[in-house]
Amino acid sequence: MKKFKAYARSLFYEKKEFATKIIENQGKSYRIKELIPRDIKDLLSIERQVYNGELPWTKSAFLSELNSPFQNLYLGILDGEQLIGFIGARIFGLDCHITNIAVIPVYQRRNIGTLLIDEIEKFAIMNRCDTLSLEVRMSNQDAQRLYRKLGFQSNKVKKGIIPKQMKMD
Repeated sequence: MKKFKAYARSLFYEKKEFATKIIENQGKSYRIKELIPRDIKDLLSIERQVYNGELPWTKSAFLSELNSPFQNLYLGILDGEQLIGFIGARIFGLDCHITNIAVIPVYQRRNIGTLLIDEIEKFAIMNRCDTLSLEVRMSNQDAQRLYRKLGFQSNKVKKGIIPKQMKMD
């Protein structure tokens, strides 16, 4: 019954439009916007840069997420007209799970990932989520440091109500 309630809550919701915004960061202006299917080419390009030519997510995976009937939000951050990073999250029950985050290497360590996570955290709060979670590879030490700095806790299995969770795989 608990899983059904989470499923129903995720399915029956009113989609709220994300208003494009300008954010100042380290003396520079960036634009954050909701992603749409025509952005997929840029998402794949970012993945290639971040993952040394590999594509953890395919075009069809991105398309499926962007068109999903479930409660989710996919945001991109732009420097001028160039998409330099993105984040995606899906709500299931009372958890907002970050499904994907990537920032092109030349913009890493410039607070871009933090800006994106902050926007998803606002989305989670607005949707009354109890937790914000993500998964990260054990080998990705840089990402783990960032997530810990942002308040995520390392857990093998999700337990109880924790403000932020980080599962390691």
